Amino acid sequence: MGDGDMTVLDAQLAPRKVPKQQRAQFTVDCILRAAESIIMKSGYDAANTNHIAEVAGVSIGSLYQYFSSKEAIAAALVENAVINASEVLRDCLIENMAKPLEDSAQAIIETILKTRKQYSFIFLRLPREVPKLGRLSRTVTTEKFLYHTIRAYYQQHRAEINVDDLEVAMFVSEHIIVGSIDAYLENNSPAITDEQLVQQLSDAFVKYLTK
Repeated sequence: MGDGDMTVLDAQLAPRKVPKQQRAQFTVDCILRAAESIIMKSGYDAANTNHIAEVAGVSIGSLYQYFSSKEAIAAALVENAVINASEVLRDCLIENMAKPLEDSAQAIIETILKTRKQYSFIFLRLPREVPKLGRLSRTVTTEKFLYHTIRAYYQQHRAEINVDDLEVAMFVSEHIIVGSIDAYLENNSPAITDEQLVQQLSDAFVKYLTK
């Protein structure tokens, strides 16, 4: 699990049981891959549990051993994406922890863009198609998952940061960076490249913290 507090899933969205053996984990992975493939190709409405089980190559009974509904499967997709993205971001933060703020900002923002782009289907599209996932997607985030690592990064650069309250600095920086990246990925942005976006956000991030 992560180094911050994760919101407990609603009972209706939580997995029925956690796979403990390799074969069980393989079954769950097949179910999740099948669900993602169906939703991406045909939309969430097409992903009923019978169709998911058929594409996954498992019985409907096996599917229901682990998931009570297709909403629970979608919730698992969100959690897995957050965990996987967080592992990449944690490595980047630790690697850049001791570097000056200006030197580390670009690498970290590049990694955030990479992970948001890789999981854009999960982070951006799925919550719109599944209303029940709205609250989950707002509370189970990489920022909350990595809270203590992110705060340690800000503490490491305390001498460079002129914002008095680190919690405020973290909140504002997160929304500047992640909000801009999500708008960019949803095409709600000027015609700029990934490199230009990263550079602009790096400059804004450093200027905000060191003004």
